[in-house]
Amino acid sequence: MSVYVFMYGNGAISWRSHKQTCVSLSSMEAEYIALSDACQEAVWLRQLLQDFGEKQEDATIINEDDQGCIPFVHAGRISKRSKHIETRQFYVKDVCDRGDVKIQYCPSEQNTADLFTKPLGTSKLMQHSKSIGLLPA
Repeated sequence: MSVYVFMYGNGAISWRSHKQTCVSLSSMEAEYIALSDACQEAVWLRQLLQDFGEKQEDATIINEDDQGCIPFVHAGRISKRSKHIETRQFYVKDVCDRGDVKIQYCPSEQNTADLFTKPLGTSKLMQHSKSIGLLPA
């Protein structure tokens, strides 16, 4: 699954949850593909906000809960574990190097996107729902 939620102010302005169209050979690769999708959306949202007159001076922060994925973004080299990842996925490194996006670690229990991918207990469900602006009826 590839999932992202983008927040602006106190509400979600863009979100997506979809099945990946390719087979991943590792969990890190699956996370990296999802991260690539999120980076593409981040760049588009940055341009949209700029078109509305919102200056984009700071990088858009993307939270990632896979600790193996983050060093891979910045490594700039292919390792034994990552040699099968397609070149098109190196887009993430490019947008990070440009300063458009900053990837930071977010523990899984704090990751709001888990709302769309994992079965959660009532308290976590309510916590994550509230954090993206969804309130109970």
